[in-house]
Amino acid sequence: MKKYIFSFFTLLCCFSLVYAQNDVYLSLSCPSKRRTDIAIDTFIPLDKSINSVKYAKLFKDIIQNDLILSRYFNIIQEAPENSDTNISEKLSYFAKLCALVFLNATVFSNGDSIAIELKMFDVESGEVIWSGSYKGESFNYRYMAHKVSDEIVKKIIGDTGVACTKIVFANNSTKHKELYIIDYDGYNIRRLTSDNKINILPRWSPNGEMIIYTSYLYNNPDLFYLNITKNRRGIISKYQGLNATGVFSPDGSKILLTLSRGNFPNLYLINTAGEILQKLTAGACIDTSPSFAPNGHEIVFISDREGYPQLYIMSLDDGSVRKLTTNGFCDSPAWSPRGDKIVFTMRRGGSDYNLYIYDLSVAKITRLTGNQGKNENPSWSPDGRFVTFCSNRSGKNEIYVMAIDGSGTRKLMEIPENSYTPSWSPILDKQKRL
Repeated sequence: MKKYIFSFFTLLCCFSLVYAQNDVYLSLSCPSKRRTDIAIDTFIPLDKSINSVKYAKLFKDIIQNDLILSRYFNIIQEAPENSDTNISEKLSYFAKLCALVFLNATVFSNGDSIAIELKMFDVESGEVIWSGSYKGESFNYRYMAHKVSDEIVKKIIGDTGVACTKIVFANNSTKHKELYIIDYDGYNIRRLTSDNKINILPRWSPNGEMIIYTSYLYNNPDLFYLNITKNRRGIISKYQGLNATGVFSPDGSKILLTLSRGNFPNLYLINTAGEILQKLTAGACIDTSPSFAPNGHEIVFISDREGYPQLYIMSLDDGSVRKLTTNGFCDSPAWSPRGDKIVFTMRRGGSDYNLYIYDLSVAKITRLTGNQGKNENPSWSPDGRFVTFCSNRSGKNEIYVMAIDGSGTRKLMEIPENSYTPSWSPILDKQKRL
């Protein structure tokens, strides 16, 4: 038995074992961009009703926070002394503050419904460069605001924003590890399971409709699915032993996971019905924590085949395997949505686990965290600009988000007890929200 312990197996704390050719990677990272200075006007309620006034303020606060968290914008907070100044005077005022874009909006609430109309102006020309109208139910105001934020990002930057995303994770505040889901900005937390068992390692399907996870509901680490759009769940894989660290293929048709089946844990490819399609690795070693490349033809995984856990890449086309050179005990790799990077955790010497980025285009490793406790289980945002991860830097395990250069770290939310193994969703449309 190996003398070290994977953090993966620490999470599965009540299970013990019984028994070529290099590809060329092109970096898709854009050069750093200067942030766009955007001025946001006070959102105006169309009437003086309590709800219209309330939602006008809520919409502005949420959209402004989304734009700050996107790290694409500098928000100009100052405003003309006379709030009733007309648009042309406001544009002139914000031009002096070097704003490039000016956003204003009107909000109307009628019972259980809300409507918001927005206009975005080019400050220099005074022209309306985008306008949008949104209507919805008042209970869904946060989603409406996030949708607006993503539209703004799309119109100004050209990229898809991540305001309409969620993060799923495990938490033990009930004295058992249950699954929870939360908006990317730390609001709308909701409990997904109530099993009084261990539920860990959740992962999203590419279309955002399902979450797969490992559960001890029936006293074996089985792979379950939870359909969040239909509120259904069931077992996908229940072989004796480990059924763990499952991840979907990019097209959603297959699942890659670790199965032990009474022997050493190896990697298998199964379909969504749980039928084994292919055994990918073999031998007396531990192969785990797989992640698909976005092209669907390669995977990265962890193996101790050379004596301690290291990163390996396998071609699914020909089965060839190569090791990525690192200098420590590695775990939890995740391939970036853009395909050019892998984020992973690594422990060197007597230090704690830290997050690192492996840039495949230049074969360079960059450390993202340091001297901040143990940092594990990273998961990419769908735009490839952020990662969420678990850290015990505060004295307990909590969920954090940071940019991929290691800056802008924020705690997701103050949540009781310990949280683990976060997974960032794809962009979720209205039908897939919770």
